[in-house]
Amino acid sequence: MRVLILSHMYPNEVSPLGGIFVRQQAVALAKLGVEVTVVAPVPWVPGFMAGRGKWGGYPSVPLEEHPDGFPVFHPRVLEFPRSLFFEYYPQTYAHGIEKVFTEQIARGVDLIHAHVAHPDGAAALKFGLKYNIPVVVTIHGQDFAYTLNRSRTCAESVRATLKGASGVILVSEKLKKQYGLETWADQLAKYKVIYNGVDLNDVVQELEHKTSRRRLLTVGFLRPDKGHAVVIKALPELIREFPDLEYRIVGDGTERQALEALTIELGLREYVVFLGSLPHHDAMREMAKCEVFVLPSWKEAFGVVYLEAMAHGKPIIGTSGEGIAEILDQEDVGIAVPLKDVDAIAKGIQELFRHPDRAKEMGVRGKELVTHKFTWQYNAQKTLEVYQEVIMSGYTD
Repeated sequence: MRVLILSHMYPNEVSPLGGIFVRQQAVALAKLGVEVTVVAPVPWVPGFMAGRGKWGGYPSVPLEEHPDGFPVFHPRVLEFPRSLFFEYYPQTYAHGIEKVFTEQIARGVDLIHAHVAHPDGAAALKFGLKYNIPVVVTIHGQDFAYTLNRSRTCAESVRATLKGASGVILVSEKLKKQYGLETWADQLAKYKVIYNGVDLNDVVQELEHKTSRRRLLTVGFLRPDKGHAVVIKALPELIREFPDLEYRIVGDGTERQALEALTIELGLREYVVFLGSLPHHDAMREMAKCEVFVLPSWKEAFGVVYLEAMAHGKPIIGTSGEGIAEILDQEDVGIAVPLKDVDAIAKGIQELFRHPDRAKEMGVRGKELVTHKFTWQYNAQKTLEVYQEVIMSGYTD
């Protein structure tokens, strides 16, 4: 089976960690025998901007590379800063990827798999319809949480793309239940929930060196909806009971300056460590050394980072009603707290620190759960089943 994957999130040298879950799935599919080709468009940037600013690195991204044994193409597409004219990205994407897509389709493609409905899925569907190739779309969350509400044009694009897709993969039950699919989606049977996974080879084994401080850890982009500020505001109460506490934050983003200012305002500089963006292995080392992983985010479809913490045997704290809550509620591997509730965050962390045996039991359950049901191998097998079902249905229609 030959599959053409389209994802603007796919990692590249400018953004090596962005969309790493798409790459991990592609690698796992290749190990199952799928012939994978990836098209990962990057913004077109004028040559005179090379090396300048946030987008200055894109001109150096190679047009083709083979980091994992299969080809990854990086055609240039027209984008604008701050996602201006986002409504029209399906057209600019389709234009930018046309050459590489038609060349690959000419070699024979059984299925196109796009990650996100708008713009990738909408662009992929144009080629799927033109060349009679089934299209599968994975919804990671932003389509429903943001794009549906961005504009009428964007909402129509998402809905039309999912209607035209032969199969739709949702990365959590939340996406299936909280966005009214039954009121606007067609053929609900084609919507399958397949959770993202972790690569167990990335799990860092127990480290010999033990810190003298009690470590609380968050890993994620520094954005308001990740909830870092909520955790920082909970620290004063926690420190009164646990003066050895250290809150370590892995990640970078637009919110860093505000979070650092909040830390100073609350007199917490000796208790909060901003580590910035780290290579994936170093982030995993931080996972291995913490006692509790906390990410009280919202608008979160699921979050692979929770699984990575669970794979390291750590109890986790997430937000009620979000994608991870369905696992927390069912499996007792951590605590779900109400949205933006500082007191609840403090109480949840206190509960885990006060009862280390219970916290350890949660960690053990989480590690076992990930090992059996949340690996990329498991994800790839389920995804391959969707591919096979979609292709077979095309032969019988």
